[in-house]
Amino acid sequence: MSIVPVTSRALLRRFVFFPYRLYRRNPFWVPQLRTDEWRFHLPRYNTFLQRNPVQFFLAFRGDRLVGRIAAIINRDHDRAHGAGTGFFGRFECVNDLGVARALVHAAAQWVKRHGARRMLGPTDFSTNNVSGLLDQGFSEPPRILMPYNPEYYLDLLHQCGFRPAMRFFAYEVDSATIRFPKIVDRLEQRLARQGIAFRYPDYSRVEAESAVVVDLFNRSWADNWGFVPLEKNEMIEDFKRVKPFAHRDLIMLAEKDGEAVGFSLALPDVYQALRGLNGRLFPVNWLRLLRRVKKIDAIRVLLMGVVPEYRQRGIDLVFYRRTMINAISHNIHKAELSWILESNGPMNSVLQHINARITKSYRIVELPLD
Repeated sequence: MSIVPVTSRALLRRFVFFPYRLYRRNPFWVPQLRTDEWRFHLPRYNTFLQRNPVQFFLAFRGDRLVGRIAAIINRDHDRAHGAGTGFFGRFECVNDLGVARALVHAAAQWVKRHGARRMLGPTDFSTNNVSGLLDQGFSEPPRILMPYNPEYYLDLLHQCGFRPAMRFFAYEVDSATIRFPKIVDRLEQRLARQGIAFRYPDYSRVEAESAVVVDLFNRSWADNWGFVPLEKNEMIEDFKRVKPFAHRDLIMLAEKDGEAVGFSLALPDVYQALRGLNGRLFPVNWLRLLRRVKKIDAIRVLLMGVVPEYRQRGIDLVFYRRTMINAISHNIHKAELSWILESNGPMNSVLQHINARITKSYRIVELPLD
């Protein structure tokens, strides 16, 4: 067996498309569009890779590719939390402890040479992207921008010396079972009397609106575990990817006398439409995709935040209620709310209060390097 750093376009291509072979018989994994996956690994299209050191590694047994991993230094994380933490991501591996150990060792040694004293992950490439290992809910496909992995990954990484660092949940609700306290009916009027109003984004001002959301995210999430500041260019890149299927009335801003104090972002679960396409649109899959998008029956609430001084006023409940009402207008009756940190007591309490139930859980794991 050999571990090979990715140093050429040909090796990068093998790195990017390895999961399409590894998961080809798994009915729950959702193949991403291959063009999007390829671009995600290129600095030209991914501003994270322009700002941060990342090294990709491949594992071969003879000529057969059997695993991959990315070693990551996140300078935004260093600025927020101090240096000393490296990350790993893009981890995919056959069920072989020797392969897993060799991949982890290569990534650990690389981040250690860059000053890391511990390694966290998986993240792709930041915690602001798809992150975590699925540890409950393997018999269901993931919702949009949530991870999926075989059950054996957690065991392999545990045997490699990783320990749990944080757990987070995916909750699910539907229009038939969701329950809002009666006070929610009057909350919007009460908030209006306090000068708080709700609006949808202006698509003609993408850069300005993205800057507002980035500022809100950074202010409202700053005290969350693992927080990494979001950059405006990252938000614009992400928005351009999702705009073709996003519903404007599922993205909301709360404003106090015209100043933004909270936001909520929900997207249709386009992963439903991508399943079975094997990441390819041509020659005929684009027609299938267009037909399937119209039949999507679930959304995912990806992000929600309220700046500290306006919390506990019910703004989050109004976001949830409006999101559900607007989703139903699109004939969508299910919603996943994720990811919710295990340590976020207030948010877990709110979701349980509206009759949401945990359907999946995930872990970030940590490896000491000292």
